[in-house]
Amino acid sequence: MADPRRSTKKKKSGTSARRIPLSRAEEEKSQPDNRDDDVKIIEAENQKPSPDTEPDPIRLQLQDKLLRLQAEFDNYRKRQARDFRKLCDQGKIDLIKELLAVLDNYHRAENLVKEGGHSVEEITNGLMKTSEQLVEILKQEGLRELDVKKDDPFDPNIHEAMIAENREGLKRDTVLEIFQKGYQIGQDLLRPARVRVGKPVQEAGAGEDADEDGRE
Repeated sequence: MADPRRSTKKKKSGTSARRIPLSRAEEEKSQPDNRDDDVKIIEAENQKPSPDTEPDPIRLQLQDKLLRLQAEFDNYRKRQARDFRKLCDQGKIDLIKELLAVLDNYHRAENLVKEGGHSVEEITNGLMKTSEQLVEILKQEGLRELDVKKDDPFDPNIHEAMIAENREGLKRDTVLEIFQKGYQIGQDLLRPARVRVGKPVQEAGAGEDADEDGRE
């Protein structure tokens, strides 16, 4: 006869040895989640002061010197521009003072004309002297009149041709008449001389000879 206690033990042992398989999702849920702890560790490491972000005393000192130099240079540039304007203004004032003497002489000539009793020759001589005074003042400022005469070869560097016409007997472009004088300051051209230019007329025979020479 079978022992009932032995059968009971067998059943219990068989039940305890059996394991119910779990799905992958259930296994992940059953495992402890340490991801939050990893995130906290990374954040703590990022919050640690980095040696690169720490202020460098030498670097701060150099930056301060650079800012000071930039400010000093900007002030120097402004001061130089201000002094240059003052110098230009002072030059204008000195020139105007000299020109006022010329203007005074013209006013005197006007008064003589209004008063009457003075000859045209007297008034003309006064105006001529005033003109000479003006020329002298401009010479002191460096103004020079261009040396341009009639029959000079035409030079586009100092001449401005207002009228050009053909003229026989000329071998090159020639100044025929001076309409307006030219001036320069030092070596710089201030205004070219305005002139009338004569251009040489090419003879028909010379042109035919040139064509024949070209054909040969």
